Amino acid sequence: MEELGLLFRLILAFLFLSTFVSKISGMGTHLSIVRAYQIIPYSWSKGFTYLDLGLQATVAVSLLIGFFTTLGLSLAILLLGLYTLAISINLARGRKKISCGCGGMAGNHFLSWKLVLRNLVFISLAVCVGQWSGGWASVDHYLVSGSFEITNGVMAIFFSSVSISLLMAISGEISTFKHILRKRQG
Repeated sequence: MEELGLLFRLILAFLFLSTFVSKISGMGTHLSIVRAYQIIPYSWSKGFTYLDLGLQATVAVSLLIGFFTTLGLSLAILLLGLYTLAISINLARGRKKISCGCGGMAGNHFLSWKLVLRNLVFISLAVCVGQWSGGWASVDHYLVSGSFEITNGVMAIFFSSVSISLLMAISGEISTFKHILRKRQG
C-alpha cells in the first residue's frame, strides 16, 4: 500500500501545483471567478484569492517532497471540501454557467455535480495517502530515520504519477476544447 500512497500523494501534488500555476498566471481571471461564485463579500475576494493560492502552493510543495505531509493533506482536504461546498451552493442556486476555476490539470468546466463527485474522489485520495503513505521519497521520513530511499520502485511510481497527471491534464484540455467548439457552433 505504500506504493499507492506515494502514487496518490504525487498525483495530488501535481494537481495542486498545476492549478496553482494556472491561477497565478491568470490572476485577474481567477479573481473574477472567485467573485462570480458570490459566496464571500466582494471586499474579501482579493484577500481570499491570495490566501487560496498560498494554501495551494503549500499543499503542492508539502506533498511533492513529503514535508509536513499531514499538514499538506489536511489543507488539501480543507481546500477540496471548500471548493466542493462552493460548487454545491451555486448548483443549488441554479447557477451552472460559472467556470469552476480549477485550472491546471483539473481543467476549466462549468459547474456540475460531476465536479462535486470528482472533488470527493480527490478527497478520498488524500485520505488514502494519509493511511497508506510511508516514508518513500519523503523528507518527513528522512528527518525521522536519517535515510532517504529512492529506489527503482520509487522512480517508477514517480514517473507513473507524472504520466497519470499528464493524461488528466490532456483530458481536461480536450474537454475545454470540445466546449469551445460547441459554443462556437451555437
